[in-house]
Amino acid sequence: MPQTSPTFAELASELTRLHDAREAAITRALDALEGSHPPLAQLMLCCIGDRQRAARWLVMPQRAFAGRSACDMLADGDVDAVWDQVVFKQFGTVAAV
Repeated sequence: MPQTSPTFAELASELTRLHDAREAAITRALDALEGSHPPLAQLMLCCIGDRQRAARWLVMPQRAFAGRSACDMLADGDVDAVWDQVVFKQFGTVAAV
């Protein structure tokens, strides 16, 4: 029996569900950082300005991390690299040295 293609309504519904799940995961990433490394999370929030932007930065691929995200770096235990990048964003090259 031939498989029917999903309707655009079904696809739109699935995309909305996936988007909502992704947004929730992004928020949980910042919550996890606040729970495990409060000073780093506080500096990031101060540097970036608001929770939504900070959470997005946390999960966005960064050139400084060779295309990986800060969340990836934290998952690998490389907290120092994330600290260095946040300090660099806040204070510039001199403070990061």
